[in-house]
Amino acid sequence: MNDDNFRRAIRAMWRWSPNGGYQPLLVGAWIWPRPRQAWYQFRLRCGGRWAPVKDLDLLLDAGWRTSVAAIWLIAAGRRADMRPRIEREMLAGRPCGHGWSYCTPLACLGTDADARVLVAYLDNALTLPVEQEGLETQCQGEALATLLYLDEQLGTSHAQQFLGDGGAWERWPGSSEVDLQVYAEHVRGEVVFAAGGDPGVRRRMREERRGGGV
Repeated sequence: MNDDNFRRAIRAMWRWSPNGGYQPLLVGAWIWPRPRQAWYQFRLRCGGRWAPVKDLDLLLDAGWRTSVAAIWLIAAGRRADMRPRIEREMLAGRPCGHGWSYCTPLACLGTDADARVLVAYLDNALTLPVEQEGLETQCQGEALATLLYLDEQLGTSHAQQFLGDGGAWERWPGSSEVDLQVYAEHVRGEVVFAAGGDPGVRRRMREERRGGGV
């Protein structure tokens, strides 16, 4: 990306993403007091609905920071018009980056079409070797957990083709290191957050601190 496009991406991030872009989405917005969090979520949904496709594409092309902002704008705005871009990237082996994953908007869009994107991704991704920790470019565990979440919501059974004795998930060498239930709970929290609800992170942190003090 040239310097002019990068500057345009930064301006777009500041225009559409509340509080200046990606940083609150990494930690802060998840643990803010509920009134502040709800106001932020409202602004995020508005930005996601209003941002033009060309600006979202620009954000996705400009690096991991702007991609974090773009992913959450797409998710909170429920931008089904970005599904073709998401599908194209996932099937090209570019499903995620530092601090973001296309699984998030697919979970928030929540349709059978989104489940089928995950199925197509997993068909190939579960044949890939396990990557070195810290250098991951794939998100097999998150994708399968997202598919399980969508199956639960839609009453479908797409994930079953990968599960079970001798299935693709069991054969993939990295599966033993992944707790799909923990991933699925994370997915549920992301969907709640994108929709403007309380993901419960602040409450769980308080409970953990109280428990640790006993």
